[in-house]
Amino acid sequence: MNPKEEFQKIKELRNKLSIPINLAKELILEHNGDLSVCVQEYHFNNINTICRLVECDEKTAEKYYRICKFNIEKSVKKIHEQLQYLTATPNEKIDKIGYCLWAKNESIEKYVTSRDRSLFIQTKDFDYVIDIFKDLAKDDEQNGSFDICGYNYFDNKTSKIIVQRMAKIKTKDPDVEVFLRNLIKWFNIRLRYADEIIVFGNL
Repeated sequence: MNPKEEFQKIKELRNKLSIPINLAKELILEHNGDLSVCVQEYHFNNINTICRLVECDEKTAEKYYRICKFNIEKSVKKIHEQLQYLTATPNEKIDKIGYCLWAKNESIEKYVTSRDRSLFIQTKDFDYVIDIFKDLAKDDEQNGSFDICGYNYFDNKTSKIIVQRMAKIKTKDPDVEVFLRNLIKWFNIRLRYADEIIVFGNL
C-alpha cells in the first residue's frame, strides 16, 4: 500500500469510527487496509477492555457497549450500576425482598474500583448473618436498632467486627459456606477504602 492509499484508508476508517489518526493508521497497517476487519478489531478490543475493567463476560460487555453507543466509559458505568446478587440458594429464584448493601466514602470517586457494585441479599439468605448486624446496631448510637425497612449505617471499625463474627459462623451446608465466603470477600474489598457500609432493608 503506497502512502496515498494508506492516507485514503485512514480517512475512510476515521469516517466510520471516531478514533485518533495514530490508532486508525495502526489498524490499517495491521489489517492491510481491510476496513471491515479494522472496524471489527476495534470493537473487539473495546469489548475486551470492558470485560477486564468490569470483570464480566463478553455477552454482557457487548450488550452495554451497544446500548451506550460504543462508549467504553459509559458502558463501564452502566454495568457498575447493576445490582450484584448474592445467595445461598443458587438454583432458586431470588426474592426481591431483602437487603441492599453498598460502601460509602467522602471521596468515593477517587476510590471506585471494578468491584464497587451494590450487593443485594434476599431476606432468607440475610437471616444467616442478621443477628450480627442487629447486635452491633443495638450498641451503636447512630443506629440504635437494626431497621429491616430502612437505612442502617456501620462505620469501618464496626464493619470489620461484622466480618470477624461472620467468619466464626458454623455451617455444614456447602452453599451457605460459599455464600459466607463471598459476603466476607465483598466486605473486605470495600473496607480497604470505605468510611462505612450501608445496609438498606426493603421489607
